[in-house]
Amino acid sequence: INLPQFAGPEPRYCPPGVYEFVPDEANAGKERLQINAQHCVHCKTCDIKDPTQNIVWVAPEGGGGPNYSGM
Repeated sequence: INLPQFAGPEPRYCPPGVYEFVPDEANAGKERLQINAQHCVHCKTCDIKDPTQNIVWVAPEGGGGPNYSGM
């Protein structure tokens, strides 16, 4: 939804690169949004910055997330 209207902002606002546009093998010449959840640092930027609010951030299973020991 954000690609044609906003030029796909997801890769630009996500610091660790969770979101990326890759070629869509099912539709030649088009791109699709790929989510690389393993890169997520749980900063919630996507939940705040998505212009159409399509992304709803939820805590990972177990509610833990990363343990930043130096903070």
